[in-house]
Amino acid sequence: MHLPPITLRANAFLYIAKLITGSTIVWFGLRAAGIAEPYWAIISLIVVTEPDVAIAKKNFWARLINTVNGAVVACIALVLFGASFLSMMAAITVSVLIAMSLQNYPQNWRLAPNTSVVLMGAALAGTGLSDEMRLAMYRVLEVMTGSTVALMQTLVYGYFMTRRQA
Repeated sequence: MHLPPITLRANAFLYIAKLITGSTIVWFGLRAAGIAEPYWAIISLIVVTEPDVAIAKKNFWARLINTVNGAVVACIALVLFGASFLSMMAAITVSVLIAMSLQNYPQNWRLAPNTSVVLMGAALAGTGLSDEMRLAMYRVLEVMTGSTVALMQTLVYGYFMTRRQA
């Protein structure tokens, strides 16, 4: 049996550096702001991270659009139906219908129902509507923080690469 050679892709160490530095910024920044375990920020950072500025911007906007879709739908489901498995299924259904019915919606539309599940899951651990909405908004804050840090890292990296080549 012959195993293929293992070689790293060209940007492997760049991805690692951006993910480690970005995760560190997000983790300690959000913990300092009072969010104890900002896992969703790190997940969003990973989703958006790209060395190419154009791709990073596209990923950022896709993450923003999907987060808004999933968050708005989840919050409406919480207000109308409360926190339950059935309301989570309704939120998944509506967020997918929105994504599938709009022209030029980002191809990674699956992030919208994922966002609804994350927010509804947080709400299921809540102790009332105001607590559930607060938990949902924390998740949105985490997602947007991680996405923004990833985009900012790419813009800074692109700036330095442009100056280096000049």
